[in-house]
Amino acid sequence: MTGRQDAQDLHAMSQEELEAAYRKALDLAARLLAYRALSARALRDKLIAKGCAEEAADYAIAYLQAHGFQDDQQYAESTVRSYTRRGYGTLRIRQELRRRGVEREEADRAMEDYAADRDAMRALLDKRLGGDLSDRKEVQKAIAALQRRGFLWEDIRSALNEYGASIDADFD
Repeated sequence: MTGRQDAQDLHAMSQEELEAAYRKALDLAARLLAYRALSARALRDKLIAKGCAEEAADYAIAYLQAHGFQDDQQYAESTVRSYTRRGYGTLRIRQELRRRGVEREEADRAMEDYAADRDAMRALLDKRLGGDLSDRKEVQKAIAALQRRGFLWEDIRSALNEYGASIDADFD
């Protein structure tokens, strides 16, 4: 059934049936959020996939947001903290926020206080290089590993300089 058909079906329902459809969507949304936090878009997608009408899903999300049970900004901030603790960089965190359905404005606000985790970067450099900066190939592999984790080049350069690698002339 398409969203257009759902909307037509909702308008053809009696008041009791309409309230039951809204209540079903709200109950399902509350259960989904009790299991784990979700962005509004992800919650809406799940509700529709489970058979709720789009209008009922929108109602449930609006109700939960109005009562403080679903907040994309808090969700984005939590995701940023989680991925920062796990040693990911700016690019990877932003990619994850997009994948999870967080709007750009919320993502930008959540990333305002983000700072690259120097300890995580140093730990990766220690693991990859073991203090030996003489092998250029290994240094390049370490740089690639940091890039895969989503760190910006400016942060990587700074971390390598702190680590003792003079990269300005070699890698620019």
